Amino acid sequence: MNKMIILFISIVLIDAIIKKINVFDTYMEGVKKTFPIIKSLFTTLLAFMLFVQCLKSSGIITIIQKLFMPICHFLHIPIDIILLGFLRPISANASLSYLYDFYKVYGVDHSLSLLATLIQCGSDTTLYVISLYFSSIQIKETRYAVFLGLLLDFLAVVLALIIYVKLFA
Repeated sequence: MNKMIILFISIVLIDAIIKKINVFDTYMEGVKKTFPIIKSLFTTLLAFMLFVQCLKSSGIITIIQKLFMPICHFLHIPIDIILLGFLRPISANASLSYLYDFYKVYGVDHSLSLLATLIQCGSDTTLYVISLYFSSIQIKETRYAVFLGLLLDFLAVVLALIIYVKLFA
C-alpha cells in the first residue's frame, strides 16, 4: 500500500513538473479553501460525539438491554446483538467494539459472530452520515432521510436475525 501512495505522489509531481505548475502554491490554495468546510463540519461532529457520550453515560443502554432481554432469550442470542443493531446507526466505533468483542469471545467463524457481521455490514451509521453530509452542504430539512435510513437499518437487523434463525437455530 505504501508503494502505491509513493507511486501516486510521484505521478502527481511529474505531471505538475510537465505542466509547469507550482505544486506548493497550489497545495496552499487548496488548504485555504478547506478551512470553511472544516469549520462547518467540526461543530456537527462535536455535537454528534457529545450525543454519543451522553447516550453511553446516561444508562439508556441498560434500559434497552432490559427491554429486549425476553426477545434475546427466545431467539437464543446474546443481548449484545441487539445493542450492536441499536448502536450501528449511531456510532461506527461503538458498534465495531461490540463486533470485536464477539470475535474475541466466540471466534470469527461462530454463528453469532456471523450474525454480528451481517448486522454490521448490512446497516449503516445513518445518523452520523446524515448529520455530516447534510451539514456539509447546509441543508437543515432532511425530510424523510432520517426515517428511511433508520427504517432500513432496522430491516437489516431483522433480516440478519431471520437469516440466523433459519440457518443456525
